[in-house]
Amino acid sequence: MTVSFKSIVVLFVLMMGISAAQLIRLSFFPHTASYTLSPAQQRQDINQLLAVINQKSSFAAFDPAQKYIFNQQAQRLLSANLQPSNAVNFQVKLQRWISSLNDPATSISLPNRAKQLTDIKQLPGQLYYDGQHWLVYTAENSLFNEEFPFLTHMDGLPMQRWQKAAQRYIPDSIKLSIKEQSHWLHGINQLRLDIGLTTSNSIVLTFTNTEGDNTQREVALVSRNQQQENIQQPTAAAMAASSSSQHVIRYPENIKLSPHILEQLALSKPEQDLILDIRHLNVPDTALTQWLQRQFAPQSVAYSSAIGLMKYKRYPHSSTKLFSTKNIVPIKELHFFEQVNLEALGFDNHIQDSISFSQWLVRRLVNNREENQSKQRKLVLIVDSSCQQECEWLALMASAWPNVQLIGERTRGSLSPRHYASLTQSGIKVSFSAALVYSPQGKLVSGIGIRPTIDLNDLALNHENIRHLITAKSNSPTHASSANALTTAKRSP
Repeated sequence: MTVSFKSIVVLFVLMMGISAAQLIRLSFFPHTASYTLSPAQQRQDINQLLAVINQKSSFAAFDPAQKYIFNQQAQRLLSANLQPSNAVNFQVKLQRWISSLNDPATSISLPNRAKQLTDIKQLPGQLYYDGQHWLVYTAENSLFNEEFPFLTHMDGLPMQRWQKAAQRYIPDSIKLSIKEQSHWLHGINQLRLDIGLTTSNSIVLTFTNTEGDNTQREVALVSRNQQQENIQQPTAAAMAASSSSQHVIRYPENIKLSPHILEQLALSKPEQDLILDIRHLNVPDTALTQWLQRQFAPQSVAYSSAIGLMKYKRYPHSSTKLFSTKNIVPIKELHFFEQVNLEALGFDNHIQDSISFSQWLVRRLVNNREENQSKQRKLVLIVDSSCQQECEWLALMASAWPNVQLIGERTRGSLSPRHYASLTQSGIKVSFSAALVYSPQGKLVSGIGIRPTIDLNDLALNHENIRHLITAKSNSPTHASSANALTTAKRSP
């Protein structure tokens, strides 16, 4: 049988088409990102994560007891009778495991493709706590049930049981944070698995009122992906209007709008205290930092240029250059009087003197060429458990200045640079702390956070007149001293 030239060409084109289709498939579905994982693939990712944490995690090196627990849990996972699992369930397993490190920087996130393919269900609306009762607000910012406002049970279990399940995933520094608990409570199906219940696309909520009457409502869970798509990002005009009506300037969640923050600051009334919400500040904003320095930093030379100090976990091929920036330098590069000033503040150069950690690096104030303006204006910074990295550095810097108050919840305790790892088989991305950060007074901030001057929960910050609340709290005889102070608690290795 002879094959014609035309048939050969057709076969060749067909084979080329199949090859191209395979290349496209591998581009979008690489073999290193399986979404149904065999037991062997799960063990490979667990071993990979175990090795990375033991080699690079600052929290594992700092607390040998926590590191031992982490390694013991890893061995139990590896020796368990693992069943084939999808990426979402494997992510939950890893999240529960890595939370034993007590590192507030840890995160376990699915690869983008898995996120698109996975329709994760969560509670609709927003959960708040008023100090006595849980409240459910709708997306339109109104109570879910006006007649019965207080949420007491979910699926027949009291809220305290769900809080306890949520706290298993929350580091100690923010374990009591209502905002953080609310975040985990929204992922109700994950907590159901943790408690031993089956997952469902709906939930039964029990509400009560002040008279003790109660009612039950079955509510459908909503798609996390759909809910995120429905969130409308505010425009610069909307930001300005919101700041004007609430007398609060809010740093935008959308980084593209961050340049407009200086315009709002310039338009703020100098005779009024400046209330600035910095919870969405995640990356360095030199212009904002310099503006705040000019307006509020003291001119006295008694104040050190050091904002904080850090030591990174040593590992093969690590070097100071990996963590040094324009404003983060080795302590030996400080001027003599700056080092003396640090000692006067209470800093001890021998804190955490271990071969596992580097020499001290110092985060310094941004070099400000303009003269500070001598004004008695007060600065109020809004923070909570979501305040981390640059937000927390700014809070740490400002907390040393007079006429500055922090309000809200304790910050996350996560100022350190991050290490990132992508697990080979699942494609799951992991981040964790590369260093430990201390205040100029020698107090540990990593894993502890910064306590606000005035405690305000998320409900008050979102639904009350903040300026009136600050005045009322400041005049309260039970209110603590206005001096900003880091907690004196220290974790021992």
